[in-house]
Amino acid sequence: MKKKQAMLALTAAAGLGLSALYSAPAAQAAPLHDISASMPSSDTYIIKAGKLNVRTEPNHKGDILGTLSSEQKVTVIGFANDDWAQIHFKGKKAYISTHFLMKTASQAKTAKQTAFYAPTPENGKAKQLSSGTEVTILGWGFSKNGGFDFTWAFVDDGGVKGYIQTKDLQIR
Repeated sequence: MKKKQAMLALTAAAGLGLSALYSAPAAQAAPLHDISASMPSSDTYIIKAGKLNVRTEPNHKGDILGTLSSEQKVTVIGFANDDWAQIHFKGKKAYISTHFLMKTASQAKTAKQTAFYAPTPENGKAKQLSSGTEVTILGWGFSKNGGFDFTWAFVDDGGVKGYIQTKDLQIR
């Protein structure tokens, strides 16, 4: 990620405006199968859009089933790709754009000794975290299209915010 893009990612993780991210490309998204073993089966996110369409398919052509409102919490049960999250909506499988989601904080441990990059991966390795270090996951990196880049987890390590490669985390 470039410095400007990383600042936008930090802003989004703090919940200060995901709409600006839509036009700001960032790191390339990794295929989801690369990180599926470490991803939680479901996780809570907060809607960061006035109204977010809920669709029948993971694209803008899917029929609209309804909407979710800003600040509403939603449980994501999976991801179709870096741009679309799968949810249950009125008893049906449905999809919402990841461009307007903010992850709620969750706990994780490092699976092995790993590099912790603060404030961004481009600024170099800030320090090494030992295996089993507890961190709080605040969000993900952002793909070039503004969706999630699951290659990177945005974390808090004892008050210091930075990035760890997702493959190096045990997510609860």
